[in-house]
Amino acid sequence: MPSSAKPLIVLTCTPGAGHINPIKQLAQALVLDGYDVTVVSSSHYQPVFETIGCGYMAVQGYGDYWDEDRDAKWPERALIPPQDRSNSRGPWNTASSGSYLITIEMLREKHPGRPVVLLNESGFLGTLPIMRGADGAKPDGVIGVGVLLVSLNSVDTAPFGPGLPPPTSHAEVAQYAEMRKHIDALIWEKPLRVCRDIMGQLGAQIPDDETLSPDVVYFWPDRFLQLCPPSTQYPRSDAPKTFRYTGGPPRVPKTPSTSDVEKPSWWDEVVENPTKKDIILVSQGTVELNYDNLIIPTLDAVKDRPNSLVIVVLGVKGASLGPDVAIPNNTRVLDYFPFDDILPHCSVLVHNGGYGGVQHSIRSGTPMVLAGETEDKPEMCAIAAWAGVAINLKTGKPSKEALRTAIDEVISDSKYKQACQRIQEEIASFDPLKLITDAIDEVVRKDQN
Repeated sequence: MPSSAKPLIVLTCTPGAGHINPIKQLAQALVLDGYDVTVVSSSHYQPVFETIGCGYMAVQGYGDYWDEDRDAKWPERALIPPQDRSNSRGPWNTASSGSYLITIEMLREKHPGRPVVLLNESGFLGTLPIMRGADGAKPDGVIGVGVLLVSLNSVDTAPFGPGLPPPTSHAEVAQYAEMRKHIDALIWEKPLRVCRDIMGQLGAQIPDDETLSPDVVYFWPDRFLQLCPPSTQYPRSDAPKTFRYTGGPPRVPKTPSTSDVEKPSWWDEVVENPTKKDIILVSQGTVELNYDNLIIPTLDAVKDRPNSLVIVVLGVKGASLGPDVAIPNNTRVLDYFPFDDILPHCSVLVHNGGYGGVQHSIRSGTPMVLAGETEDKPEMCAIAAWAGVAINLKTGKPSKEALRTAIDEVISDSKYKQACQRIQEEIASFDPLKLITDAIDEVVRKDQN
C-alpha cells in the first residue's frame, strides 16, 4: 500500500524515558513501514522523534516537562512517601489533551478524506474524553498502547499495587474483591467523581449507571495493544476481547543513539570476557535514583565475589556515585548506557523492578534480582518472580546479605536463565509490527462500515 493511502497516525506519549523509549521504537517502525506519524509529547523530546522522520506537536505550558525537571517543577512530589508515588509524575494527564486535538484537526485540514488513527500511550490520559464523544476533532479509531505494567482489575488477580500473588481459591477471590471495594472507597471515589464532572464539562457521554474506574484505559479504546509477551503479565480470563499482546515493541534497525554510543575503555572485558567472569549489571532505572537503596549495598555485597565483573549504570547522563563512595576493584561505573548493548553479556541484572528494565532483561535472556517499592515496582517484581525469571527481595532497601545470597542463587541455578529463554522463544513467535498495523486497518474499516 502506498504511503499516501495509509492512515495518518497521531501517537501520544507521556514525557518520561520509560514511556518514550518503546514509543520511539514503535514510531520508527511505523515510519519505516510507510506511515506518516505525528507524535504528541513534551518539547524536550521533539528532536528525538523528528530525527526518525516523525512530525511533532509539543504540548504547551503546564504539561511540558520531562524526567529531569519533574521534581523542580512540582516540589510537592518530594512530600509523598516513595511507596505512594505510583501516579505522582505531575499533572501531565490533565494538561495534555489540547495538543492532540489540534494535531488531529491540523491533519484533517492538510489531508482531507484521509483516515486519522490515534495511537494512545496508556499513561497519556488526556485523550479519554474524546473516546466518549467530547468536543473536538475525532480520530477514525483509537488504539491504546501499553508500555506500562498491566493494571487491569480481574477475578484472576489481586488488587493492583502491593505485589500480592494471584488468588488460588474461591476464598481468596472473595477476599481480594473486598479489598478492591475498600481501595476504591478510600483512594478512587473522590478523584473519579471529579474526573466524571470534568469529562462531562468537556462533552463526554458517560451514563450515570456506568462505573468509572482506572480500567477504562483498557476498555474505551477500539483496541488495546500491550507491547510485551503474555508470559510477563498475569493471565486475565475476563480481559476485554479488544485487549491483545504484541510480544514486544516492533523490531527496528539500531539507530545512531544506540549503535554508536561510545564504548568505555574496558568494553573488551565485557564482550570478550576471556576469563569467563560472571558479569553483574546493577541499575536503579531512571526515576527513583537514591543509590544508597540498591546500588551501593550491591557493590558491598559482591566486592569480594570471586571471578565477577560488576557494571553499574546510573541511569542519568553526567551522574556519579560521589567522591565518598569507594569503587571496588571489580566494579566499573557508567552514567548512562543502552541496556540492550550490555544485557546479552550479563549473568544477572540487579534492578529496582521498573517495567522497561525488566522487559529488556527478559528479551536479552538475562535473569534478575529485583528490589523495588515505588510506583508499580512491587507488582513488577512479584510478576517477574511468578514468571520464574527473577528473585523478588520484596523491599526497596535490601541488605547486602540478601543481595549476595540472591545473586549467587540466580547465577548458580539454571532455572532462572531457562525461564528467560522460554519467554525469548515466545517473543520470537510474535510479529509485533503486523499485529499493530492489522489493528490500525481494523479500526479504520470499522469506522468506514
